[in-house]
Amino acid sequence: MKLQWYGTASLLVFDEERVLAFDPFFGIPHGERNPESVSLKEAGMAVLASDVFVTHGHFDHIIQIPAIYSGGKSIIHATATPCDTLQSKGVAARQLDMITPGWSGCFGKIEITAYQGRHCVFDKPLVIRTALRYLKPGNLSHGLRLLRCNREYPENGEILFYELESGGKRLQIMGSMGLDPEEKYPTGADLLILPYQGKSDPLEYAASLVEQLHPKAVLLDHYDDSFPPMTARVKTAAFEQYIAERQNIPCRAMERGKTYDMEELTT
Repeated sequence: MKLQWYGTASLLVFDEERVLAFDPFFGIPHGERNPESVSLKEAGMAVLASDVFVTHGHFDHIIQIPAIYSGGKSIIHATATPCDTLQSKGVAARQLDMITPGWSGCFGKIEITAYQGRHCVFDKPLVIRTALRYLKPGNLSHGLRLLRCNREYPENGEILFYELESGGKRLQIMGSMGLDPEEKYPTGADLLILPYQGKSDPLEYAASLVEQLHPKAVLLDHYDDSFPPMTARVKTAAFEQYIAERQNIPCRAMERGKTYDMEELTT
């Protein structure tokens, strides 16, 4: 398996047979009046995905799916709430596959299992700091547009955590920085994709998740500034060093558009 990251939690996982997309979203530039739009050129290899997997229904995970896939042959796998949202936005029912925690399926050589996840709960300092960004000149109208999107794209507590297995390698993908305390997650995966966003000081909280899952390596996503002013880039260097030194697990932030080879990362 190989991976590419395109900002936020947008991932492509592919091999010689298949391209699979997870939460395909390519950002909303400041001032963009149509947050649902994205050019197929910008989406790049994501347009080739035979299957699309949604971790949850927030706009920064599904808002651009209709523009990329509606009317095509790609199948979108998601829980009930994002399926309803996508259908209301013009995606045909024939393209939607409603799944729940415990679901599994095979896609070429890649086997995928879905587990119950949990969305990160924002703390008060982060909420205040975000609100203050809205007050800066030029930010308010665009920020309010994003807030409207937030209301139109609920997650309703439906969060999925995916594990992929191929060729004896296991990859875990989180769409938000949270784990469900009642779910029994498999541990010791070869690679964990961890969203590093959602707390004013995420280091210790995120480290506890890594300790619970105990993967062999960690790549960080969702730390970027993909839809300002709602987002701001999160520094990752201290966390990378902390995980390497305290848990003896290699950790680094993903680079947008770079290809990562599971075989090379985990040997």
